[in-house]
Amino acid sequence: MRLMIAAIRTGRQPVVWKQPSGVAIRKPGKDYYTKLKVYRSISLLSCIRKVLEKVTAERLSEVAKRRGLLSHRQFGSRKGRLAIEAAAIIVDRTHAAWTNGYRTGVLLMDMKAAFPSVGKGRLVNWM
Repeated sequence: MRLMIAAIRTGRQPVVWKQPSGVAIRKPGKDYYTKLKVYRSISLLSCIRKVLEKVTAERLSEVAKRRGLLSHRQFGSRKGRLAIEAAAIIVDRTHAAWTNGYRTGVLLMDMKAAFPSVGKGRLVNWM
C-alpha cells in the first residue's frame, strides 16, 4: 500500500508496471486459424498498475466533484450516475417540450459504431 501511495504522490511508478505483454487470442467460430484476421491482439498490463489507475481515477473524480468542476449533466464514468437516468432526463425534457407545444425529437448515436474506420481525433474535430 505504501508503494501505491508513493506512486500517486510522486506521479512515478516502477518501470515493470508499465511494460505490457501482447497476446493473440483466436476469434471464436472461425473455420481456419491460418490467417491473421481471425486473431485478436490484446495488451495486458500489470494488475498493480490497473489498481493504481482505478485509485487515481476515483481520487480525481472525488476532487472534481468536491470542487464543482463537473457539470450536473456529466453521466459517463461517474459513480451513481446511470445511463438509464440520462435517458429518463431526455424523455422527461422531450415530453415537457411537447406539453408546451414545441415540436421536438431526439437523435441518439453510438459514434464509434457509426464511424468505425474514422480516426478519433478527426471525428472529435468534425463534431
